[in-house]
Parts: sequence; C-alpha cells; structure tokens
Amino acid sequence: MTIYLDVIWFLNLCIDYLLLKLTVIILKRQVKSWRLWLGTLLASSIVILLFTPLSIVFDHPIGKFLFSTLIILVVFGYHRFSTFLQNIFAFYFVAFGIGGGLFAAHYFFQSNSSYAGQNLFSTLSYGDPISWLFVVIGFPSLWLFSKKRFDQVVVRKWQHSTYAVIYISFLDKSISAKGIIDSGNKLYDPLTRVPVMFLNESVCKSFFPDSVIQEGVDLQNAIQNADLSDELRSRLTVIPYRTVSGKTQLITAFRPDEVILLHEGQRIKAPKVLVALTKQNLSGEGDFNSILHPDMLLHGKIIETAS
Repeated sequence: MTIYLDVIWFLNLCIDYLLLKLTVIILKRQVKSWRLWLGTLLASSIVILLFTPLSIVFDHPIGKFLFSTLIILVVFGYHRFSTFLQNIFAFYFVAFGIGGGLFAAHYFFQSNSSYAGQNLFSTLSYGDPISWLFVVIGFPSLWLFSKKRFDQVVVRKWQHSTYAVIYISFLDKSISAKGIIDSGNKLYDPLTRVPVMFLNESVCKSFFPDSVIQEGVDLQNAIQNADLSDELRSRLTVIPYRTVSGKTQLITAFRPDEVILLHEGQRIKAPKVLVALTKQNLSGEGDFNSILHPDMLLHGKIIETAS
C-alpha cells in the first residue's frame, strides 16, 4: 500500500491547528500566533515520528500523554499547575469530542454490507480516498458545529443578566459606566457586522451635541451639520435598530478606541464594538446605564485575572 506521508502530515497539521484553536477559544486564553503555530507543528510532527525507531515511544499511551503535555506547554506556557491542568483537560475534551463525533458520523453513514469480510477500521486506511474526503469535509464541519454549540452554552449561562463595569477610551476622553450583559441584545451594524452596545447619553453628554442624539430627526444631516471636529465626525455613524414595539428607528453610535470590562474579577478587552447613544432610561432603579452585547464577553480577551 502506498502511503503519501506529505499528504497525511499536511492534513494532520490542519486538524491539529483547528483542535488547538478551538481549545484556545474555549479557554479564552491570550495566545500568541507563533505559539499556536509552533504547537501545531510540534503536534503534526508525530506523523513523521511514527515512521522512525521512536515510534515505540510515541505509540505508547504514556508517550502520547507526555507528548500532548509538551504541546500544551508550547502553546499556553506554564503559569501554575491548576491552569496547566485546565489546559490539558480542555485539549483532550476537544480532541475526544470532535474525534468521537467524526467516528460516529462515519459509522452512521457506513452501510453494514461494507463491513462484511473486513476489519472494522479498514475503511480508515491511508489509501481510502472516501475516508480522507470524509475527514477533510467532516472535521471542519464538526469544528464549526462544536464552536457554535459551545457559544450557545456560554450564552445560556447568562439567562439571568449579570453586571460589569466598563471603561471606554474614545479619542482623548475616558468614559466609565455600569453595564448589564443582556443576552437578548442581538444588534449588529448591518454593514460591518460589528456588535452594538447601548450607553445612556447622560454619561457622556458633554462629549456630543444634543442634536446628533435626538430621536425622530435626520441623524445623518444632523451629524454633518453639527459643530464637530473632523476626527469626531468620522467616528460617528448611524445604525438602524428595531424597538420592542417592532418599529425600526435610527440611532447614533460612535467607534471607541478601546472598551475594557471588569467582570467577576477579570479585566476583559472587548472585541471591536460600536457604542450607541440613547436618551432612554435603561434602568428604572439606576442600577446600570449601559446595555452590553453578549459578544463583548463571548469573544473578549482576558487581560488580567484577580489572584
């Protein structure tokens, strides 16, 4: 049987990258790209090692475990033992979950007659193009499916909205507010698909003229005609959104330089976000003055954790 080692290695490289990337996403760790790729290259090198005299080491369960711990150390580094255990267990969870799902799907679509007179795993041989095609198509599909399901699980944990202190850097200004994480906020900029959070205009009333925040007016013209610096005007945009009553309205939003969330003892750098300014009283009791988009936590990067 002809074995195309370069093809096997490349496919293994892609699979290892996706497994490690999903592990990083699940753990919400900050990992440099070079670490991720170095760990991927190390993981894929086992394909070569299995065709050397060292195969007896790396084919043993203990050897496999030690090799996987080395991969995790390369990707995540070592900070403390409990964090290391979280990393290694998450990696195995992802690998077993997707690998098991791929095998289950392969078995589900395999007819019983194809197993007659042959070993159960013979269809997974290196020379079977159907099996390789199944891996090439099935693995990315399962990866995306797993990522979506994990995101849904995370969002469901926010059924009871939680609070976060937010710090917004905008031009040379700093804005602080108390926000509520609302899983019902699904507003995105229709053009860029950037998530949108809401901020009561009273928090930054001195930064913007009242004319660009008024509801029921031509906001585009208001922004153009307002007495604003060119830099400030370039940061403003208008976003359509649907009210609770189902009516579509326009709202003014600005593009901040950076948004930091303080949530459950963690400092989280939010992804790219738009801040919509509203005159509505967001909390009758005054508990919060902004409504955060779930993606701000879901796709944010932890930059500091309370010890």
